[in-house]
Amino acid sequence: MEIRQKLKNFIKNKWAVLCRRTHYVLLGIPFVLTLAGLAVGTASVIRINQILDRQSFQYAAERYESKVMPYRQITVLGPGLAQADGSAPRSTYEGLDLDKVKQLHDTLDITERSTIGDSNGKGQGKGSVLVNPWKDCYSSSATYGAKGRINKEETGTVDSCEVVGVGGDYATLHSFIYESGGFLRQDEGGRLSIVLNTQMAWNLFRSYEVLGAFVEINGTVYSVVGVVNDGTDELSETVGATKPRAYIQFSQLAALANGGAIPQTSMETDVAVKEEDLAVTCYEALLMDPIKNIAFNDLKKALSDSVSYSEDTSKLVLINNTDRFNVASLYKKYFPLKRSYAGGDGISVPFYERSARLAEQYVVFWAETLVVAIFFVIVGGCNIYAIFHGKDPRHKKAEAEDDDEFSDADEKTR
Repeated sequence: MEIRQKLKNFIKNKWAVLCRRTHYVLLGIPFVLTLAGLAVGTASVIRINQILDRQSFQYAAERYESKVMPYRQITVLGPGLAQADGSAPRSTYEGLDLDKVKQLHDTLDITERSTIGDSNGKGQGKGSVLVNPWKDCYSSSATYGAKGRINKEETGTVDSCEVVGVGGDYATLHSFIYESGGFLRQDEGGRLSIVLNTQMAWNLFRSYEVLGAFVEINGTVYSVVGVVNDGTDELSETVGATKPRAYIQFSQLAALANGGAIPQTSMETDVAVKEEDLAVTCYEALLMDPIKNIAFNDLKKALSDSVSYSEDTSKLVLINNTDRFNVASLYKKYFPLKRSYAGGDGISVPFYERSARLAEQYVVFWAETLVVAIFFVIVGGCNIYAIFHGKDPRHKKAEAEDDDEFSDADEKTR
């Protein structure tokens, strides 16, 4: 009997110790979950803000709008026929060209004037003058080698760089960080100007202060009027924003395609590449948006009226830049899981759009992480509350009873 009682007491004591230690471990888990949730949640919020702050090219509408009128930034990507020599893509029936862009511009101008109210810029029903009209721009790109020159002395070469031909209010819709100089003017007066990004300026001149230097591309010499920073973060490097790049007037893409040669005869003129032969691979507009998303619908209607756009059959890709990172937009785009962007055949996506698409995926990932972190904080917080306001476990009650027995025995002894 004594052996059985001793064994029973031994097992009981060991079980009580195990329960007590398990209880203390379990008591610590809610605190760990809460602290981990707070840490991960804070990191997620910081990371999301860092990613969004670096997408400056997506916030033209926020920078441009006023108290009188909100704006919406919209991008249209179109296909082009790629060229083996790296020159600008040629226009196709399904894509955009200068003539279609002009039709689109004229159609949108009518719509925007009706939004303003009259030619004096009076806001409808607001009684205030609308200072900022609508803006648009267009671009396409080619790939060439380049040489840098200062005082006729060659300073450096780039085997391959992206040459972006731009037109319209390109600088208004793109908030470049200027290391020196400024951007191209719409009216250059016959002057051949070029803007370099920091990587190309460094490769050619080992400096960003290169205003007045010259760059030769495919037989044509341009004068440098500015150096811009396209981005230095990890997203920019991933999507190729930090590769050598230059900006010229759209009309110069045709001159580069002709090797810089001026046609001398009618036959040469007939075979020479002209501006109207080139594809506009990216069209961007900054439209008034008095009712949320009405600008997007206006652009779709303008495309339908001017270039016979059809949402089901067209190869054009429309991107609603404004509010693209909010929760509702991301949810519609990525849930349920599906292909996020239509098109892609023959469409050249600019580096800032590639960066925005990658940023969307990063934001979705960190938002999911934030949701999990919030769940941990809630679960941990509820368990912490239960610890301090819940019932004592059995081994706690047993310890209390033992303490009471010891105290009673001590009193009897006294």
